[in-house]
Amino acid sequence: MRVAIRALLLAGCWPGIVLAQDVPPGPEQGGPLNWTVSGNVGAVDVRRQAAADAPVVGRFAPGTLLDNLGCLRHEGHVWCDVQRFGGGLRGFVSARYLAPVRSSQGEVIVGPDDSALRAGLGEFDATGEIQCAYGGGQALRKCRFGVARGAGGYATIVVDLPNGRRRSIFFRLGVAMGADTSQADGYPEFHASRVGDHHAIGIGDERYEVPAALIAGD
Repeated sequence: MRVAIRALLLAGCWPGIVLAQDVPPGPEQGGPLNWTVSGNVGAVDVRRQAAADAPVVGRFAPGTLLDNLGCLRHEGHVWCDVQRFGGGLRGFVSARYLAPVRSSQGEVIVGPDDSALRAGLGEFDATGEIQCAYGGGQALRKCRFGVARGAGGYATIVVDLPNGRRRSIFFRLGVAMGADTSQADGYPEFHASRVGDHHAIGIGDERYEVPAALIAGD
């Protein structure tokens, strides 16, 4: 799925990476959840291993959003294991070309994100009703939901469908990224778009309208 990230997501420098070449922490240690490729450079090489002479497996253009999978030092240089945001190309990029993604409030989004875990435990930050439909040709109707929020637009919303099933929908950086589909329901196709002040989401024949304010907590 091609993901368009709103311009309000800003990149800023993580102190010490460039000058001191410190190894930035991973999300589990309180480091940034996501990187962006600095706009001050051209496309950067993605290498199979953390070494300057390792094979190049692809390139990331400036502004590309990445998941932070951890960083390490090798032969005096700091490398970060990264993957394209939303899935895809993975490999090592020199930390000097990376900057952490910031929220709309200017804060670096750090991990770990526990919104899915809390949603699974029923620990919601808000509950209420949204519009949903669970079958082809069905009219939208009110469905109960609960949402657990993380930082920077990370959230998990759980919706109770009229047929008694529950559906979890996952948001990252304010973008609807996927749902808890399974082999049992045939792995239905997921698609989402932003329409005005809400997210229009389709999961097979299911449809959802999720107000953006529910994810941001506004």
